[in-house]
Amino acid sequence: MNVVSSADSCGDVISRWWRGRTVKKSLLLAAVAAVVVYAIGDVLSGLLYDGYSYRDQAISELSAFGSPVRPLMVTVILIHNVLLLAFGIGLLRVARRRSVWWIGVLQVAGFVLVGIATHTFWAMSSRDLAGFNDTMHITLSIVFGLLVVAMMILSAVAYPGWFRLYALATMVVVVGFGMASSLAMRGIEQNDTPWAGGFERINAYAYLAWLVVLAVMVIRHELGSSQTGGELGVSRPEVPIAA
Repeated sequence: MNVVSSADSCGDVISRWWRGRTVKKSLLLAAVAAVVVYAIGDVLSGLLYDGYSYRDQAISELSAFGSPVRPLMVTVILIHNVLLLAFGIGLLRVARRRSVWWIGVLQVAGFVLVGIATHTFWAMSSRDLAGFNDTMHITLSIVFGLLVVAMMILSAVAYPGWFRLYALATMVVVVGFGMASSLAMRGIEQNDTPWAGGFERINAYAYLAWLVVLAVMVIRHELGSSQTGGELGVSRPEVPIAA
């Protein structure tokens, strides 16, 4: 009986810990960690890639087949995506608005559909190579872009006021510079892609900045204040509502 009671007690503690405010906040802050990991990986990989141009070469060329820094950048992107998966789970855990809940769903879907495959199995080729993987990489990148746009629209629906304007403006920047980068990459066969990397980085870091701001907004508006729950700080459960 003592063993059974001890097991039940342990399970109850773990359950309360998992439902606690600290765990939820940590999951949401994973978005910030994901941005930091990505930025460090981008800078470090570019520095270690001899002759790489941040302005004229795409970020995907760091993880491309044939890239000397592929192992490093693929590892960085996988860690980045796992952290974003944690963020998506956090959104599902704390969402009080349906639109925020759907952002969580799309974040998790992004991990499943494109997070792993885009830079591993279907990474692009280096400039002197080409194959079916490049077609798949472009396709998955488009799917990811559509997911990002959908999440930004949902975030604008969720939070009116200054954040709505910020989210929509960021969406315009992401779409505009994403298209500009794609046009610049058309000259890759001639090794002539002026500003492809610069445009793509504006696109990518605008999205990453939005992630950080979104995480802060969710913590402020969705997480709520903790109730008396001892050291575990268990917060009251919430049911998603309209918008």
